[in-house]
Amino acid sequence: MTTTVVKGAGLNAAARFGTQILAIAGTAVVARLVPPRAYGLMGMAAVVIGFAGLFRDLGTASAIVQRRDIDDGLLTSVFWLNLSMGIAVTGACWLTAPWAALFYREPALLGVLRALSVAFLILSLASVHGALLTRQLQFGRIAVVELAAGVAGLAAAITGALMGAGVWSLVMNLLVNCAVSAVAMIWARPWRPRLHFSWVELRSISGFGLNLSGSNIVNYFARNADNLLVGKYLGAVALGFYGLAYNIMLFPLQAVGQTLGRVLFPAFAAMQSDHARLRQAYLRASAAIAFFAFPLMAGATVLAPEVIAVFLGPHWGPAVPVLRILAPVGLLQSLTAITGQIYLATGSTGAMFRWGTLFSAVLVVGFVAGLPWGILGVAAIYAVLSALLLIPSLAIPCRLIGLPLAALWESIQLIAVVTAAMAAVVVASRWVLIFQLKAPPPATLGICTVMGAAFYFLFMYYRRSAVFRDVLTLAGPRWSVLRRLADLLQPADAASASSSGSRH
Repeated sequence: MTTTVVKGAGLNAAARFGTQILAIAGTAVVARLVPPRAYGLMGMAAVVIGFAGLFRDLGTASAIVQRRDIDDGLLTSVFWLNLSMGIAVTGACWLTAPWAALFYREPALLGVLRALSVAFLILSLASVHGALLTRQLQFGRIAVVELAAGVAGLAAAITGALMGAGVWSLVMNLLVNCAVSAVAMIWARPWRPRLHFSWVELRSISGFGLNLSGSNIVNYFARNADNLLVGKYLGAVALGFYGLAYNIMLFPLQAVGQTLGRVLFPAFAAMQSDHARLRQAYLRASAAIAFFAFPLMAGATVLAPEVIAVFLGPHWGPAVPVLRILAPVGLLQSLTAITGQIYLATGSTGAMFRWGTLFSAVLVVGFVAGLPWGILGVAAIYAVLSALLLIPSLAIPCRLIGLPLAALWESIQLIAVVTAAMAAVVVASRWVLIFQLKAPPPATLGICTVMGAAFYFLFMYYRRSAVFRDVLTLAGPRWSVLRRLADLLQPADAASASSSGSRH
């Protein structure tokens, strides 16, 4: 199991990072060819499509991963349920698209929503296959699938943008990505459903799945209420600027947090009764996410004008102040990036649902209050509430495994201090380059990035921090950082064997 986790998670991390880099490069190309309004339309569609997607599998995929014992009867029943839900959700989106277009007062949204709804039918065919790959720790195969789907989707988007397809280039990105992902998942995990369906078997996972679905729904509103309100009351162009800045903020969470989260969920589930090992693994994973997210978000805050100008072009200038407000939110959210894995692994989806409901309600009220001040007001409210709600967002899941917040702070304290010092260096360097040397944005961005990264990594190396030693070995041929993490995840008897000299 350890060898599988190490090799598979290493490939998964590399592929996810590669996919994110491709996404950034693709966005840099497409954003220059597609106007902000097209991104705003896609953002409006994403709110509707994302909400509908919460009902696609009703938490059954995660239940397959979390459940200790499964059989082919349960898998087959889940497959037919998911296929039925995929058809139903596709049909519901098709029928309600006119009302969504009327709500946003955007007739062009009708065709976009109906085209995107086909993704639910496509993905429902491979939901069980993906869950089986995750349950069996086949992260290497998942990585290859996602990388191939990401490349195909980006190629379709860039081709469409070059042909002047506008918002449809973004639609092609999603549909091609989903199609390639589904086909590749089925190929990577060859399993065939039988003509069998049992409500009794589905009820055995209904409690976990329904609580998880409820939690996902309220969490979805917490993350998308701002997009819905901005699109409704401020328009597609404003949503284009806001949404792009929001997506940049999400980069470290997607590149690092989601990768570790996928690896940790099945492993956490396997050790759900061993809280001591669960605490150790959680602290190490949280520190690894913070190691990347903190400096990235601090750099994005300081260098937002240069990031937008160099990668997106001058017509995206209104996104600069929004990015400067939202980037610190990404830093805070990196601390809660994998708390959901604790809820899932311990089966505490009820507690996850209750806290998510309160969290979402507070955010929605805040977003409404910020609307009179435009996208800057909404972003500012988001930042303030994220800071105020951070402590309970951490304390509730950590209490489930007996982890004091002081221990979490101790694991990231050095990262926070060095990040603050790095930010000061970048601010000073940027001031000299802009106001003294009159450097253009590309030169300013490049020099400040190199100086900030050099300061951060050299200082972390000087302090010989444990997390830095882990990250340094990531490039090694034996993927030692993941080996150390896997050592925490393997059974106690296997850990003893490992310490006695066995090789993996």
